[in-house]
Amino acid sequence: MNDLHEHIKHESEEDMPRLEKLLSKEESEALARSFERTKMITPTRSHPSAPNRPWLENLAALLAAPVDRIGDMLRSFPAESKL
Repeated sequence: MNDLHEHIKHESEEDMPRLEKLLSKEESEALARSFERTKMITPTRSHPSAPNRPWLENLAALLAAPVDRIGDMLRSFPAESKL
């Protein structure tokens, strides 16, 4: 986890500011839109048994993403005792 936190810190404090200086506002906005579209079709949970070949991995991700999203909604749904 320490390595991950260091990586995230480096990206947010060094890489992203440097990238923002190199991109025009339009390029930055286009990349942000592309990233948001990608997030819509990306699974939200780990699937270690999923295939790791490029086209099979993509197919598995497209099938897993909606299932993950439904599961996320159900996990965040208020418990009956909290109503």
